[in-house]
Amino acid sequence: MQKAKSYNKAHYWAVIWMLARTDLKMRYQGSWLGIVWVFLKPFCLFLILNFVFSHLFFRDTPTYSIRLLIGLILWSFFAEASMMGMISLVAKAPILKKVYLPKWLIIVSSTIHSGLAFLFNLIILFLFLFLYYHIFPKPLNILAFFLYVILIYGISLIFSFFTAALYVRLRDLNQIWELLLQVLFYASPIIYPFTAVPANVRSLLYLNPMTLLIEHSRIALIDHCIARTDHLIIFIIIFIPFLLGSIWFLKKTSVRIIEHM
Repeated sequence: MQKAKSYNKAHYWAVIWMLARTDLKMRYQGSWLGIVWVFLKPFCLFLILNFVFSHLFFRDTPTYSIRLLIGLILWSFFAEASMMGMISLVAKAPILKKVYLPKWLIIVSSTIHSGLAFLFNLIILFLFLFLYYHIFPKPLNILAFFLYVILIYGISLIFSFFTAALYVRLRDLNQIWELLLQVLFYASPIIYPFTAVPANVRSLLYLNPMTLLIEHSRIALIDHCIARTDHLIIFIIIFIPFLLGSIWFLKKTSVRIIEHM
């Protein structure tokens, strides 16, 4: 019996990968453009915002366009991963009612599905960075950027672990989160440079964790620098107990979750 249990655990990641790929295929099934929508939606938003803000407000910022693109791609990844993670248990209810799967596995597969879409957008970002803007970050800066990406994914996972079980009982949660995402979008330095914010307000923006990660990502890729490591260390020190707490919360709240689906 113990061997069977170990065997199943060894194949958890295979199941996660299978579910993530299936979600990505099903999402665009029947669509004429298919997976092209992964690129098209954020790119169209980028074109609109870039046209409006680079011509009207930030004409003196030569790297505004690429900073905007970085911010939009990172934000889209966080917003979609957190939303998909939150609704994942309800979305996979038919599977959970027939087959036992750990709840964390379902949530992780849904967020990785968003990560696959993010990887496609990342290819577009680096093509723009290298071929159009002729910006070539050093390997250390690229590694720092991917560290920030991992932390963004971690935040979305923490949020999903806290909210997935709650969403089973409180279906209005997705509407509330969509509204909060709009607020957080404008409270993050995405369509405006961080330096454009008055100095006495900048500390308030750091209450939104995406502010630090987006701004540090831009500094790594565009400015060829590593942003203040003390800020990053403090962020990770806060991040770890939140991650552990979210895992504990999911375990406690998902014991009898199938009964409420």
